[in-house]
Order: sequence, then C-alpha cells, then structure tokens
Amino acid sequence: MILTILTGMILRCALACGVLTLGVATTAPAATPSRPLIVAGVSEWGVLAHQLVGNQAKVEILLSDPNADPHEHEATVHDAGYVALASVVIENGAGYDNWLNKLVAVSQPHVAVVNVASLLGVRVGANPHLFYSPRAAVRFVKALSTLLAHHDPHLHLASRARALDAALGAVSRRVAAIKASCHGVRVAATEDVATRLLQQAGLDVVTPESLRLAVSNGVDPSISSLATALQQLQQRPAFLLNNVQTSTPLTQTMVARARGDGVALVNVTETMRGTNYVTFLNEVVNQISRALGHEGCLA
Repeated sequence: MILTILTGMILRCALACGVLTLGVATTAPAATPSRPLIVAGVSEWGVLAHQLVGNQAKVEILLSDPNADPHEHEATVHDAGYVALASVVIENGAGYDNWLNKLVAVSQPHVAVVNVASLLGVRVGANPHLFYSPRAAVRFVKALSTLLAHHDPHLHLASRARALDAALGAVSRRVAAIKASCHGVRVAATEDVATRLLQQAGLDVVTPESLRLAVSNGVDPSISSLATALQQLQQRPAFLLNNVQTSTPLTQTMVARARGDGVALVNVTETMRGTNYVTFLNEVVNQISRALGHEGCLA
C-alpha cells in the first residue's frame, strides 16, 4: 500500500513538473519521444544497454553504488520516478531485484520489460548473478535490440548489436579456452556472485554451496560449512574468488586463510565500475587466467 501511494505521488509530480532523466551516471534533459528512456536496476545490464544504444536513448541505472549491497536495496523515490517515465525497463530477475518488479507492477504495468532471467529460463532460487555470464549477455543484447527496434524502427542498432555480439563471443572463446585446458581444476569462492563464469569455464567450485548462498543472502552459514571451506583452502585450490563489495568478518576470515596458505585471490564486485561491460568481464577473466597460469594448467 505504501509503495502504491508513493508511486502515485511520484507519477503525478513527474507529469505535472517534468522529472529530469539521467544518462549513465549523469544528469540530462527530460526524455523526448525520439529518445526513449531505458531504466535498468542492475549496473551491468544498464551499461550494456548504453553500449547498444549509444546516444540514441537515455539509460538510467538505479543500482550504481559499488559500495552498497544490491541484495539490501529498497525502492526509493528516485527509483519510482524513473520507472514511472520509462519506455523500457530492464530487470535481472530470479529474485535479485524484486523491488523493481513491484515498482513496474504498480506504476507502469504495461511498460516493455526485458527480464534476463526469463530469457534464460532461470527461476527464483537459482544463482541470480546472471551478469557474470557472457552467454546471458549475448541473449540480453539480442532481446533488447529486437524490442527497441520494434519500439522505434528509426533506431540504428544493428551494427552496434553485431559489434557487441562479436566482443562477447571473444570473451566466451577465452572462457572456452580455459575450460579446454583447466577443466575440473578446484577453486573456492566466498559467494556465488561470479560462479556462473567459473562454471562456464569448467572449473570445480568446491566451497559448500550452503556457505556461498548464506553469504550472498547476508546470513550466517553453519559452523560445519565454514569449517569445510577453511579446510579446503588449506588444500590449496587454484584461487579464492572474493566479492570485495560485500566484505564481512566471515569472508575476511576466508581471505586471510587463503593468503596464509598461498592461495591466489580473484577479486570481483557485484556492481561494476566503468562504462564498458566487455572490459569488465575481460578483467575478471584476466585475473582467473593469471591464477590458473600459476597452477600450470594455462599457458
């Protein structure tokens, strides 16, 4: 009820006063009919959308603070204002951004939506960090370009979509090369933020799933799963994948154990910095490749 009242107030103000729209992380004039407003909850999908549309549309990213935990986000007046005026809304889905789904249902139930989890058939309860999958990114670019072309046939997206598809294909080939050389190599992870990428690379994530899920959800894991994870680090997996954005005493303990046992760290974030999604993925693949190179399975 509160969300309904809030969104109604924001929508009335937006229509009466004219809400400013944002580009990627910058203030811009109000959207015009020739420049649709694309609203993305997750930074990775918003950045990728901006790479697709360039200056032909405005992109507003609602979760852009790299120091905040996306799992703890609650809808704000800012969020409601942009969703109320959106031409297209991009949802990650799989329970990751339910707050955005609720905003859409209240303020713009008929707005065009790209839900990445729905594109991939990923259900609530599965690992929702789909933005660490080059395959998911390819599907997203195709779906968004198709939707936007239908929304406005005057948009010139084909060449940009092909360029992104080629760049993401190159990332996938790098990941496939890792799988060919290092399939089954044991690695550890503090949580599931980038384990889709590790699994696509054929790596064996040995850390108990219950611990990874607990850390992702901000709850304490069982003592036995933590003991298992620390013991596994003593057995020297190729690296420990660590989400530096949501550091906790527990993850700090795992990082300290990894350093003490000479295990390499692959540091990732849940909210990307920068303006190039492909570069963001490649930098993580670079870290993984260096760590595996030290293990001797990757030249």
